[in-house]
Parts: sequence; C-alpha cells; structure tokens
Amino acid sequence: MGGNKPICTNRGQAGLHRTYLSGWQGVKVLVVQKTSGLGFSGKIYFMRVSLRALIRYAGLFSIILLNTCSSSPPTNIGDVCSIFEERAGWFRAARASEKRWQTPIAVTMAIIYQESSFRSRARPERKRFLWFFPGARPSSAFGYAQALDSTWEEYQQRSGNASASRSDFSDAVDFVAWYVSNARRVSGIGASDVRALYYAYHEGNAGFQRGTYLSKRWLMQAADQVQKNSEKFGRQLGECRAELAKSWFEKPPTTVSDKTVFKPVTRSFS
Repeated sequence: MGGNKPICTNRGQAGLHRTYLSGWQGVKVLVVQKTSGLGFSGKIYFMRVSLRALIRYAGLFSIILLNTCSSSPPTNIGDVCSIFEERAGWFRAARASEKRWQTPIAVTMAIIYQESSFRSRARPERKRFLWFFPGARPSSAFGYAQALDSTWEEYQQRSGNASASRSDFSDAVDFVAWYVSNARRVSGIGASDVRALYYAYHEGNAGFQRGTYLSKRWLMQAADQVQKNSEKFGRQLGECRAELAKSWFEKPPTTVSDKTVFKPVTRSFS
C-alpha cells in the first residue's frame, strides 16, 4: 500500500535541443540527435515552429506535469490535519460530502486511507501465473476509493454526478460518503459502527447481510484498522477543523526572520 516514490523527476533522453528566437513569427529549433553515450551522430538540422504553437504546447506540457505531480499522495497520510493543510481543496471537498450525505469526514478519510493510501490511480495487484507472468487483475477497482466499474456507474446515475472520475479526490470522497450513507439506510448500520460500515463497503450490502466477511480474517483485521483510523482522524480533526475552515485572510500572520507567514495549525499528535 502506498509509497512516496517521486513520479515527477523523470528526465527525457531524446537528445540535445537548442532553441533560437526568429522574430515574432516563429522560432528555429536546433536538434542534435544523440546516438550513443560516446558522442553524437552529427545529424544537425533546423526546424521552424510557430511561436504560438510552441507556447500552446509548452502550456499543455506544464498542465500535464502539474496534474501528474498533484496526483502523488500527501506527505503524511497518517495525519488528517496534515493532509488537509497540504491539500486545502481536499478539506473543502470532504466537508461538502459530509454535509450532503451526513457521513463524517473521519469515516470517509479512514476508508480512503485503507483502500488506496490516497493514491489517485491505485489498482489491485495483478495475479501471476507460472510465478512470473502478469495475469488479470482480480477486480475493476480503481482510484482513491477503489470503486468497481459497476458501483461507480451506479453512483454516477443516482448522485447526479455523471462526469465523476475515480482519480479525482472530490468525486472519490463524495462516492465514499454516498456509499456509507446508503449502507446505513439499507443495512441499518449505526453511524459509529465503522467496522460494519467497512464490511458493507467492501462486501456490498447483500454480502454484509449474509455475513460473508466472517470467513475473511484479513478483512476483519482491515476493518479493525479502519475503525481505529476513523477514531484517530476524528480526534485530530477536533483540534484543527476550526482552523482549516477559516479562509486564508482570516488566519493571523506571524513574522519569522523578517518574512511574514501564516501560523500553522497547532495540535497534539495521537
């Protein structure tokens, strides 16, 4: 689960490029094609590119790079206050889903933590055959919430969020809150019984009602962990939620080494 391997530091190996501005109508790109580590092939040629096109492609590349980097997990995934301090938009999304579906933020965040460790494009590991060759994945689970294709389509239809994406945190946290709310209604699970809510999330309401989780020791251990994380996240939020809810201009500044910065959220860790 998880890991913080950087994914935004790869460097291309396409060779050496030099760019020269040629008036306002375009640019000349000098390309020196590299053939080996011992030197260059000597293939040197010029290519004229529209300046407008170059700016467009440069902007597109920047957007792609930023999106790739932002999909990496937060730095400290075990501290919900730290997560929301780092990703302010996540707090707003989690708070909106809590209000819409009456599912506490601590519960939705604990489930997402267990399912994907806050990785946007998480998938189940592939099965292996002959101990080496990769086979099919065990399910279609994908994204922050590890939602199945069929369950996600049901959410899109019933929630009215037809364009929702499983790799978008705002959509994923809303999905989890919706599913938990539905489990409470269909299976009669109490709001504080996070273990049972996770069983229903993992096995489906029908599976939960049949007790399929009782034969899965690993799932029962996972549900215990979700319960503990939910309680921990709830305590953490109790100390930082009011500060997180403030808009940026409401947070009092403090001066450190002649630089004005905003005060961090102060809390104890558990």
